[in-house]
Order: sequence, then C-alpha cells, then structure tokens
Amino acid sequence: MKKTLVSLFCIGLLLLGFNQTLEAGSRSERNEGQRRIVVADTNSTHHLNLYVAYERGLFAERGLDVVIEQTNASVAAVVGGTADITFACPTAVMTPIANGSNLTIIAQVKIPCTSLLVVPVDSPIRSPQDVRGLQIAGLSATCCAVIAIRDNLRDLYNVEFELATLAPGAALAALQAGSVSGAILEEPFVAEALLLVDAQGRPRFRTVFDGRSDVNGDGIIEANLAGENPPCRTINANTNFVANRLDDVILFLEAIEEANRIILANPSAPEIVAIALKYVSVSEQAIINSNPNLGFQTRLDTEGLKAYADALVRMGTFPVNPGDGLFAPQLRGITW
Repeated sequence: MKKTLVSLFCIGLLLLGFNQTLEAGSRSERNEGQRRIVVADTNSTHHLNLYVAYERGLFAERGLDVVIEQTNASVAAVVGGTADITFACPTAVMTPIANGSNLTIIAQVKIPCTSLLVVPVDSPIRSPQDVRGLQIAGLSATCCAVIAIRDNLRDLYNVEFELATLAPGAALAALQAGSVSGAILEEPFVAEALLLVDAQGRPRFRTVFDGRSDVNGDGIIEANLAGENPPCRTINANTNFVANRLDDVILFLEAIEEANRIILANPSAPEIVAIALKYVSVSEQAIINSNPNLGFQTRLDTEGLKAYADALVRMGTFPVNPGDGLFAPQLRGITW
C-alpha cells in the first residue's frame, strides 16, 4: 500500500512538472511571438545591412527574434500582414501606399542608387544623344533608376530610348548576346559586367555617364545620368505593426544602424563578403568590387522619394502623390 501511494505521489509530481513545463513553453512562445519580426526579403546585396545585423546577432542582442523569409512577393506579404517588414525599391511600395494599403516607409536603406548604364566597350554611344531610339534593358518603367535616367535624358537632352523590361540577370545576358544596346544595371551586376572579358582577356563592357568615367577620352567626365545621390531602397513596414510595436521597430532600426557602421568601416572585409555570398548568387570578386559603392544609411531622403512619386503620378501609376503620407508619422524626428 505504501509503495502504491509513493508511486502515485511520484507520478503526480511528474505530471505537475510536465504541465508546468508545457505552461512555461507556451508562455515562452507567447513572449517570443510578441518580439518576433518577420522580414519578407528578395535576396540582394542592397539588403546587406539586414544580413549583417542578423548574422552578427545584432537583433538578438536587442531581444528581437528576426526571421528572414525569402519571397518574390515581399511587398504583398507585408501588405497582407504575413510579414512585418520588407526592404524594397521605394517605387514598389508607393502604389500600395497611395491606394491606402497597410504599408508605410520607415527608413532608408541606402543612398545613392548604384544603377548605371552599361554598354559594350566598342559601343558608338559617346554622348547622351547617342542613346536616342536605342533599345536599353532595365528592370521596369517604374524602377527608380530607369525613372531617373529616362527623365534626365528627356529633360536635359530631349532624348528617348526604348525600354526592354528585363530583370538584372536577364538584362546582362541580353547585353552579352547583343540583343540590346545597353542595360541599366545595379550593383553587383555592374561589377559582374565589368569583370567579363573576351578571348584576349580584354574587358567586354564599360559604364557611361556615371560621373566617374571619361567616355570621350577628352578629359571631361560626364555627370551621372541618374542624378546626384538619388535615393535608393527603403525599409517598409505594415502600418499596424508600426502602430502596435513601435519600440521593436526602433530597436530593429538601431540594429540596422549598427550593421551600417560595421559595413561602412570595411565594406570588402572577408567576413562581410562571406555574409553577402551566403545570401546572393554572384561572384566573390563582384561583391568585393561593388560593396564599397553601397552607401548604407537609415535617414530618409524624403524630397528625393517624393520626386519619384511625382514621376509615378506623371506616368499615371496613381493619381495623387501621398507626399509625407508615404512615411511613418511615428518615426518623424527619428528617420525623417
């Protein structure tokens, strides 16, 4: 009888301990869920600060459980609430914002835009006027770089070109095949193009109107056709997420800022290059060559971004520029 009572008592303790473990586990999951941030991401070296912050544990140090989910529909995931944050081209988020979706811009990712016009080394393009009527590959008519280059060609030189809508990898392939006269490429695809050589080891491509190359060989360097320090990608979030978890949003951005400082101190450091290669499929040398061109910062260039929105209005993408309504009001004075 004593043995039976002792056995029952021990079983009771075990069950109590098991139940307490379950309760503790569920409490832990609830707490983890409250601090979890889901980032919907499309792989890019332009999001290197996100990857460095994650790999270096900068989010975890701040009590954040950041999950990076790779998807080609990152903006839609944030609008739909299945993700909290995405890093994206600002023009990709302006249309849903203008249409009243649960989306807002919370910070800059980098300035300037690194996209350049790449042409074959033997291209006859020597002046902006030479681009008139040519077929040029680019991501889309609403891509920031395409907008900037097209607008400057039109406004400054009265020049129009025909856009072949192609993703960067396909645009580079089309350039190699000679099916387009040039391609508007961003880093690291610019670096990849400049690494390509012919059978004699000579470069196959060059950049033009980039603010750093002497196109005509006359000692005169053309200004960057994309403009001076045009803003590039932004960090964007679900509006409900920002409203309900502003403290975590600020901690997230603090981690990104720390990652920015780490990267900018030595953009081509072996550890930084290794992190980039873990997330993107380009050559190591392209990463080494292109990383120094990525000017990471979180401070928003609101005027530059609103100018992109003006361009989208002119294109008929949406009827009214949201202006300051593009940006999270909770972060005024912090990132803008």
